[in-house]
Amino acid sequence: MHDFYKERGLEVPKPAVPQPVPVSRGRPRKVLGSVFRIPPELDISILLEFIGANEGTGNFKPLEKKFVRVSGEATIGHVEKFLRRKMDLDPTCQVDIICGDHLLEHYQTLREIRQAIGESAVQDGLLVLHYGLVVSPMIVT
Repeated sequence: MHDFYKERGLEVPKPAVPQPVPVSRGRPRKVLGSVFRIPPELDISILLEFIGANEGTGNFKPLEKKFVRVSGEATIGHVEKFLRRKMDLDPTCQVDIICGDHLLEHYQTLREIRQAIGESAVQDGLLVLHYGLVVSPMIVT
């Protein structure tokens, strides 16, 4: 490495000094925390409740965890993408997401939904979203 920098007329960087790793006795501690933290005033905890699937939606995996904490800026489109990936949904399957008696649009943020619908959308501090699966209508061109 030294020769590489010298041949090019560059300053040779100083080697990094290894930092001592504290030795702890007992339970191992988690060294690295999350790189990205959502400020508490901006996050929203949601409860995803499955309400059913129409015939023909194909096979899908049940959602393992129905409690999710995300940014209030996340949209219904993000929630749908999350559901599609976790449940391994067929591309022809349409995901309808409902809060209260409102069918939600992809562009709506979770914070907007919580403010618009109010406390009737919240259960034990969680924004309750119901989702169902239907077969997408065929597009004829």
